[in-house]
Amino acid sequence: MTTFNCPRCGRPSTPERCPSCGRGPEPLLTRLTELDAALRVLSSGTNSRSAVESERVQVLDELGRLAASYRTAAPVTSPPTADTPAVIHTPATAGTPAAMPAAPQGPPPPQTPAGPPLPGGFPATPPPVAVRPRREVGSKTVQTLLLGLGGLLVAAAIIIFTAVAWRHMGDTGRLLVLGAFTALMLSLPAVLIRFRLWATAETFAALAALALWCSALAGYYQILPSGASLTAEAVGTWTMLVLAVLAAYRAGITATASGWALLPLAAVGSAYAAAGETTNAALLMAGIAVVLAAGSWIVGHRPSRHPRSDLWASRLLLCGAVVLAFLAGLRIAFDLDKELVAPIAAVMTVLAAGNLVATVYARRAGAAITTVMVASSATVAMTVAAWVLAARSDETALIIPSLALLAAIAAAAIDELAGTDGEASRKASGLAAIAALAAFAIVVTDAPDLTSYLIAAVLVGLLSLALPEPLRRSLRHAAYIGGGAIAAAATAIALAALPSLWWDSGFPELLTWEVPIVLALLALSAALVPEQRRFDVVAIALTLAAIAASMLLWHGDPSRFDAMPVVGFALAALIALVGAMASSTLGGRCASWCLLVVWLPLTASAAGASSSIDASASQLGFGLVAAAAAMLATAAGAPRRSRIDRVLAAILAHVLAGVTAGTMMVAEWFGQLISDANASLYLPAALGIYTLALTGVALMAPVKKQPYVIAALATGTAAWWTLLTALGEETLEVFTGPPALVLFILGLWQLLRRPEAGSWAQLAAPIAVGIGPSLLLALGEEGDPVRRVGVGAAALAVVVAGLARRWQAPLVLGSIALVVLTINELALVWHAIPQWIAPAVGGAILIAAGATFEKRRRDLVRLRNGLRAMR
Repeated sequence: MTTFNCPRCGRPSTPERCPSCGRGPEPLLTRLTELDAALRVLSSGTNSRSAVESERVQVLDELGRLAASYRTAAPVTSPPTADTPAVIHTPATAGTPAAMPAAPQGPPPPQTPAGPPLPGGFPATPPPVAVRPRREVGSKTVQTLLLGLGGLLVAAAIIIFTAVAWRHMGDTGRLLVLGAFTALMLSLPAVLIRFRLWATAETFAALAALALWCSALAGYYQILPSGASLTAEAVGTWTMLVLAVLAAYRAGITATASGWALLPLAAVGSAYAAAGETTNAALLMAGIAVVLAAGSWIVGHRPSRHPRSDLWASRLLLCGAVVLAFLAGLRIAFDLDKELVAPIAAVMTVLAAGNLVATVYARRAGAAITTVMVASSATVAMTVAAWVLAARSDETALIIPSLALLAAIAAAAIDELAGTDGEASRKASGLAAIAALAAFAIVVTDAPDLTSYLIAAVLVGLLSLALPEPLRRSLRHAAYIGGGAIAAAATAIALAALPSLWWDSGFPELLTWEVPIVLALLALSAALVPEQRRFDVVAIALTLAAIAASMLLWHGDPSRFDAMPVVGFALAALIALVGAMASSTLGGRCASWCLLVVWLPLTASAAGASSSIDASASQLGFGLVAAAAAMLATAAGAPRRSRIDRVLAAILAHVLAGVTAGTMMVAEWFGQLISDANASLYLPAALGIYTLALTGVALMAPVKKQPYVIAALATGTAAWWTLLTALGEETLEVFTGPPALVLFILGLWQLLRRPEAGSWAQLAAPIAVGIGPSLLLALGEEGDPVRRVGVGAAALAVVVAGLARRWQAPLVLGSIALVVLTINELALVWHAIPQWIAPAVGGAILIAAGATFEKRRRDLVRLRNGLRAMR
């Protein structure tokens, strides 16, 4: 329990109540209690303790000011002595830390005088809190840095001494100095470990490894004949012996640096050994691998003071042993006959890909780190071996699996760094396995390329059924991707032959009967694809197979199979149409509609290039527009799976028909311009067929019929005009009358159904189309009198109809036409009117206007109101 001096009377009290003066709860004393409790549990090195101490000083300052205010208001009779402590701590439990840490040994820091005490024992100015200086670099860091730099300098001295000391002291002297230094370095770690100088012992253990290697090479050089030099095999041999001695030394002296020193010495020794004769090089590299494996076992079973470092050293030594074993095999394979290099490279590619699949799966399945590291080392070693052998064999079939292995290793590294679930690395390794199996079949059995890749993809897909998740899903997706890539390659090869139909571009050599066979096999392998995608896969595979087969037949005998490309494209269009109707996926239906728009023009173009069919451009255009009309009607009347694919089909049909009709129109115009050829009836017939299709769609559409009606009127009008042009008709009313009559009937029907729509929206356009062009031709001296009479009669009929039904648009437009015709007639007979009639008529008009101005104004207002009341 903690007690305080009351800030009011100065006697001991609690935060809740003072037994002497009766003071009630004091919040400042309560807060001071909480701060003291926090200081007991906070360590001296945390930032939170400094903040608590600062707040405690502020609370003490406020308590001092509170005590001063009590003393000024009512001084107490018996104030406490000046040395009464402000806060009296009563320890509650043993071992409770003090509120403030003990001051370090040494001279006390200078303190600021606290000033005279206030009543209650609170100092007027609290003493400053001593802040311990913070070191920027720890002692362990300094020790590590000094030992590392010192060891590096001594290592450099050893290397320099070994290389150049013979110039001054000879070989014997150099050997004696190195031997004595090596013996000293080997013995020092045991002594230092006994005295618990662990870091220094590690430094001398690393130097001892380097000194032993230099001494061994110097000793061997001493026994060489005069003038002889160290060979690569000799360096590799003595390095292997030194590694064996160091492994035994690590078993006796548990210094972790000795285990780590095996790695760089093994790398140097194996590099020298690889430069020797094939058999010796392979044996030396295998021997070093065995020594590294033994060193890995020793380091793992004889841990030092640093068990985590020993664990990683053991793992890396084992990985180095695995890599050296594979490199030893590569050294043997590198000197084999060139005929054997390619099969061995293919085998290494398959092994590397399979090991990569197992490694990426084991990594996510919870395998031990050591297992994953060893498997990864084996994968990298086999991949490097496969690359080297593939480069030496000059086999082009090994390029794709080599690149696939590189991509898979990169994907595995990215997944490891990003910490993902490993799906990308499993798929990439599956693709690498497919490429490796295909390359093995191509190199070893001389199998066709596409067939080999297809069989490999199917094998991986079947193998995935027997594997656990998630490897099953990843390999199955990899098989799908591989099949898609094969289909894409076959498609590119098949489509590369199309330009030879129209231009002399040469038939591609890659297009053989293997391409359609592989595409047909892809259709059969669709059983491995999910059920909803099977129909799409079968459709696209059969489509491409039909095109490839037709092109091969045509290329084999162009005179006999002249129309085979047309058959192939037509069959492709039919398959696309069936796919658009029967596919169970929205993407499949949309893709089928898009392909249909591609195959139809190609069919027409191939028919135009075929001499046996002998179709003209107009006939082909008519066929395309008719096909677009059938496509539009089929899309509108098909079972309504979704609105998206039907809208897409309608848009594509409009585009196909519009582009084809526009091309036909431009071609006929140029033909008439250049050769004065007559217009054909195929264009109006094509537009008429498409008009019928639009009309049918307007009748079948449940909603939004008006756009199709407008489109049907537009195409029907265009068909009527092109037909009249083809027949040589020159009378304008024959062009404008029927469309205007149809529009007028439709507008009248709409106006009777919905009177609120107004006559302007329904009748203005047909009246303008029917009367306007004829009215313009009827004006002037060149105008035909019969046309003027006809236009006047039509305008009068329109005005009468407007007056009868009280429709505003017919009345206004007909009146305008009659006024224009009247003015035109007056202008035509103006020269026959006597000169005095004009001023007389004008004067009479002015007088009548003046006499009946008020009445005419009322009539004009009545006329305006009457017009406004019309629809």
